[in-house]
Amino acid sequence: MADGTVVWTTRQTAGRGQMGNSWESADGQNIALSVLLRPDFLAPHNQFIISELVALCVADALRGFLPADIGQKVTVKWPNDIYVADGKICGILIENQLQGMKLAYSVCGIGINVNQERWLGNAPNPTSLRLVTGQTYDVEAVLDAVVARILTRWEAFMANAPAQQEILHRRFCESLYRREGLHPYVDAATGEAFQARIAGVEPMGPLRLITADGEERTYSFKEVKFVLPCGVTKE
Repeated sequence: MADGTVVWTTRQTAGRGQMGNSWESADGQNIALSVLLRPDFLAPHNQFIISELVALCVADALRGFLPADIGQKVTVKWPNDIYVADGKICGILIENQLQGMKLAYSVCGIGINVNQERWLGNAPNPTSLRLVTGQTYDVEAVLDAVVARILTRWEAFMANAPAQQEILHRRFCESLYRREGLHPYVDAATGEAFQARIAGVEPMGPLRLITADGEERTYSFKEVKFVLPCGVTKE
């Protein structure tokens, strides 16, 4: 398939999230799409930039459908969930295929809660555009806005990858959920609960935290859990 191919559906029966987690989506109410990108000009160690690009594009597109005061609450929860305040509105799964020392292609799976109001599963903090505004949305209009953002930014990235990579990474760090102040986390390996602030994200993806005691720690995905306001831990 060609670079930029988009596949979407109004009914998803086996939605997948990170590390085998499931994704629940009510028929006809949400967006479930995949975008195929061919980043064969990128070295494998730079693959996290694709996740950053897609997450930022989805966040930007969703802000366009929200009042300004709510749009300011749209953030990217590391590594690539999209939140509105403390609610998860979008999950993103990037699957990269290597070919030798190159990235052959990336399949960017995106699930966005648009009009759904109830979830039957045990997701701790789902939300949707409808829940945060009380309005019903045209699903295809939201889809078109998201896809347009991704493809436009992808073309710009391919035209000048080194400069765009720096810009995207900076914007990603600036858009992070809990980017300011101390917040509760749990070390997944030891079970230790601690308070920390986000110091940044490494270009290859690991999260850097500074604890309340001033200790700097670096975590890869699934090595640290966010403690949500409801007391639930979330990878």
